[in-house]
Amino acid sequence: MMLGASARVAGLLMSILAAAAGVVAQEASSTLKTEAVAGKAAHVFYTGRGQFEIIVTEIADARGALELGRSVWSALSTPMGLPAEGFESPVAVRLVPAALWNEPAVFTVTVEAGGLVGVRVRWSEDVDPIVVRRAFVQGLIMRRAVAWHSVGPQLKVPLWLEQACTAWSQVRERPAMMDAFQQESATLGVPPPLRSLLEWERGEVESRSWELSSLWLFAQLQTEGPFSRWGGWLRGILGGAEPYETLPRSYAGLWRDAASLELWWGTAVQHQRTTRALPGMTIAASRAWMQDRSRWLAGRGGREVVVGLEELLELRREPWVKSELTERQMQTRSVLGVIHPYYANAALSMGRLYEAAARGNEKEFRVALTEFERDAIDGRELEDTVGAILNTAPRK
Repeated sequence: MMLGASARVAGLLMSILAAAAGVVAQEASSTLKTEAVAGKAAHVFYTGRGQFEIIVTEIADARGALELGRSVWSALSTPMGLPAEGFESPVAVRLVPAALWNEPAVFTVTVEAGGLVGVRVRWSEDVDPIVVRRAFVQGLIMRRAVAWHSVGPQLKVPLWLEQACTAWSQVRERPAMMDAFQQESATLGVPPPLRSLLEWERGEVESRSWELSSLWLFAQLQTEGPFSRWGGWLRGILGGAEPYETLPRSYAGLWRDAASLELWWGTAVQHQRTTRALPGMTIAASRAWMQDRSRWLAGRGGREVVVGLEELLELRREPWVKSELTERQMQTRSVLGVIHPYYANAALSMGRLYEAAARGNEKEFRVALTEFERDAIDGRELEDTVGAILNTAPRK
C-alpha cells in the first residue's frame, strides 16, 4: 500500500502540479564540475538549466543552497528580466568551509573569461542566511549584466539594487515579510535623498533605513508607466550608466526637474511603506510554490534523490527533516493570505500534513496526505477548466 501511495503522490507532484521537475540536481562531468573545493572533492548540483550551479564538499550543505537558489531565481525572474530558458552558463556558487576560508569578505563574486560568473561563500553552520542570500543575489545580478553587456570593467552591481533584490526575494518567499518591512520602515524616519541612495557605494555604513528605502524604490519604479521603462533603465545602470542622471531620461516626462524628482521619491516611500497590501500570487506562481514546497530532496548513495511525502513520517526524527518541517509549516502559514484561491485548500492540507508528520501522528498524517492529493488535483482542474472556458468564450 505504501509503495502505491508513493507512486501516486510522486505522479501527482510531477504531472498534476506540472512544475518543472527539471530542477533535478545532478553530478557533473566537465572540468569545472569535477574540480575540488579547497582541496576536497566537490559535489555539484543545479537548481535548473542555466540558473545556479551549487558546488559543495558535503552533500548535506547543498539542500538549503538549492532551495535558496530556486527561491531567488523565481523572485527575480520578472523584475530582472531573467531568461525563461536560463543563461548560457549558470552562476557557479561554491560553499567553502569556514576553516579553509582566507578572504577578508564573507563572500566574493568574480567574472571570468567567457562570462562565467563565480560566487564563493564562507560556509559554516552559523553563517548569516541574509549574507548567503545576498551572495546569490549579487551573483545573479552580475550574470544578468554579463548577458546584456558582455565582460568588461563597466559592469556594475549597484549596492541599492542588491539590497532591494535581497529584500524582494524574502518577500516573494514569505509574503508576510512585506508587512514586517513596512512596520520597521515606519520607525526609521526620513529616507535618504534619492541621489545619495542611487550612488550608495560599498564600504560605507549599511544603514537599515537605506536598505529598506532600496526596496521601496525597486518596487515603485516597476509601477511607473510601461514596464519597459524599468527594464531599459536597469539595463543601462548594470552596464555602468550613471543612475541618477539617466533616470529622468528613461522615465521621460515623469519629472520636470530635480525638485519634482525628490518630491516623487518622498511620496513613493510613504506610499510603499503604508499601503497595507501583500503582493498576491498568480495562478502559475501559486502552482510553482506548491510544487516547490511539496518537493523533498535527500542525499542517498552520493546523489540527491526525491523523497516521497509518505516517507516524512519515518524520517521526521532526522535533524534536517525535523527543522525543515517546522520551516515549511511557517512558510505555509505566511502564504495563505496571498496564494491564489485555486490552491488555497491544497496549501492548507499541506500544512496539516507537515504538522502531523512533525508530531508523529500517523492517522492524521494519512488523512492529510489523501486530502492534499485531492486538493492539489482540484486546484489544477480549476485552473485548466477556467482557462479552457476563457480561451473559448466569445469576444465582444
